[in-house]
Amino acid sequence: MIDLINGDSYPRLDPIACPLCGRVNSPRPIPARFDMQTSVAECVACRLAYQTPRPSEEASRAYMNWRWSSGDRYVTDSESKRRAAREKLRQVEAVRSAPGRLLDFGAGSGAFVRASLDGGWDTVGVEQSAAAIARAREYYSVDLQSTLPDDRFDVITMWDVVEHLRDPIAVLRLLHERLAVGGRLFLETGNYENWRRVLEGDRWGLYLLDHHFYFTPYSLEIATSRAGFSTFNVLDVDHSAPSLRRLLTRPRWGMRAWRAYRGALKAWPEHGDINVMVAVTTA
Repeated sequence: MIDLINGDSYPRLDPIACPLCGRVNSPRPIPARFDMQTSVAECVACRLAYQTPRPSEEASRAYMNWRWSSGDRYVTDSESKRRAAREKLRQVEAVRSAPGRLLDFGAGSGAFVRASLDGGWDTVGVEQSAAAIARAREYYSVDLQSTLPDDRFDVITMWDVVEHLRDPIAVLRLLHERLAVGGRLFLETGNYENWRRVLEGDRWGLYLLDHHFYFTPYSLEIATSRAGFSTFNVLDVDHSAPSLRRLLTRPRWGMRAWRAYRGALKAWPEHGDINVMVAVTTA
């Protein structure tokens, strides 16, 4: 399998087993956005899906620099992006109210760093993509670091990051060491056990070339526990249901959507209606 990114070719030569239990699971190709491809296996026992063979490190770097230097609305500055960052800060402050030291790991173009600085937090942002670091300076006037500082923080955030990591547990252990006693880690990532993924099947929007892992609350809790975190909770945010208007205007789609929704809630009552979950753990 070969990944084509911005005109360059990157062969995949790194098959992996389930990182939680070591089982070897057979993958299947699934189309991804931007005319790319994923190769996804599912470990039923661990309730975790993952890419194997996975993109090379060179492909991942090329992909992220290509995305962050593109005009895609996901990476460009907008009021909706700033508004989303402020909402994330509200989620943090609902758990840890007083501003303190905050590390945003995988800061992207810096929208959340900007929001937390404006909210009175002493914030450091870490990002490896050179294109994203340049965007952060251009859009939000923040200087991101490319390496992890040795300091300790009251809060660490990972917004849409953990699914990109090649070794999530190893990185989570490093971040655990950077948290003060009783500090909190916030993780946002797609929820593999949700009605949209059931409904959309291979067209699920979170199948992306550089999403190495597709977590469920169960598998994410295992990963954080092995990294040394003591508690794990999925926040009560981002619930969704099919559109009633679509049921009237597109009845066939609406009926399929409601069947997927009811089925997901029956299988996963606590989180089947959450497409993107936000979890908080304690050091």
